[in-house]
Amino acid sequence: MSAGSIFKLICISVMALVLTSCSIFGGGSDKKKEDAKKESKSKASSSSSNKEDDSVINQELKKQYKMYNEIIQHKMKQENKMIKQSEERYKKLKEESDKADKSKSNESDSDSSKKKDDGKS
Repeated sequence: MSAGSIFKLICISVMALVLTSCSIFGGGSDKKKEDAKKESKSKASSSSSNKEDDSVINQELKKQYKMYNEIIQHKMKQENKMIKQSEERYKKLKEESDKADKSKSNESDSDSSKKKDDGKS
């Protein structure tokens, strides 16, 4: 084989390699562009339907959040009522115990004064 035929063979094989690599990596770019356009259109149409779905979902979530806040506020009101009632009970019991202590101290004072009177006679 002569050098010229070897050179032609190498050039042909390199060109075949370049063509296959171009078809694999860069070939069909028109088809890829069309596919990309179709995907973007489908995404746009699905996003518009998703926006409607999202708005419905968001509305439901807002309703549930509002209900949750109302429940929390109701619980807080109930707890405040319970705290006030327990404070009132505590005050009443304290007043009763103070009255009982005063009456006991008055009785003990009167008993001690009676004993003093009895001791004098």
